[in-house]
Amino acid sequence: MIERTHKNYYPLMLDLAGQPCVIIGGGLVAERKAEALIDAGAAVTVISRAWTPRLEQWSRDGLVSLVRQSYEPGMTQLENALLVFAATDQAPVNSAVRLEAQGMGKLVSVADDPLHSGFIVPAVVRRGKLVIAVSTGGASPLVAKRVREELERTFGAEYEEYLDLLQELRVQIQSSVREAAYRQQMFKAMLEWQLLDWIRSGRLDSFIKGQMIERIKVDPTVSGIERLGVWLREMADENGET
Repeated sequence: MIERTHKNYYPLMLDLAGQPCVIIGGGLVAERKAEALIDAGAAVTVISRAWTPRLEQWSRDGLVSLVRQSYEPGMTQLENALLVFAATDQAPVNSAVRLEAQGMGKLVSVADDPLHSGFIVPAVVRRGKLVIAVSTGGASPLVAKRVREELERTFGAEYEEYLDLLQELRVQIQSSVREAAYRQQMFKAMLEWQLLDWIRSGRLDSFIKGQMIERIKVDPTVSGIERLGVWLREMADENGET
């Protein structure tokens, strides 16, 4: 039987809030895994005889649980975990963790061994609610990092405010307009507003936002969205902007 050398991964966004995740290993790789899991709200347990200073600090802050011992088969932490990360600097230990976790039906990620991992963690760009994941399927993490850096330059901090406002307007429209297809027309028309330019220039203040919300409440229609776009352009012209 020929061992496959390529995987077609299924992209997935997981809600890990409160979910138990276990990391075997206490070095810098484990630290990076723990940091991302903490940001996702997971219940993180790190098993190792030694930890980085940051892991120690996170333990004191109540962000992770540290178990000071080497990995041993049959640990209850693995039995209860949703995700398992084998992140030691010893390939035989990582392999043993993988085999045990997979035997229990767990999803396990093995450091520097994507071929034998049940999942891999992509490079990520975060701008508030905007999350862009980049993966090379384990072929070249450095290429994934470079692509992520290019995306970070393209999608700046303005996207966080942009999506926060669009979500607020979207909720207002959903409460006022029942027909889903018509709502989609309204959402599409909203993209013509050039709001990102307003945010980048610092002109999208609380008054403008309040006016936008109020005008949509009064006239929740496609034509109302288009008129709101005209008003925004007129406001820009009054301020000498194009």
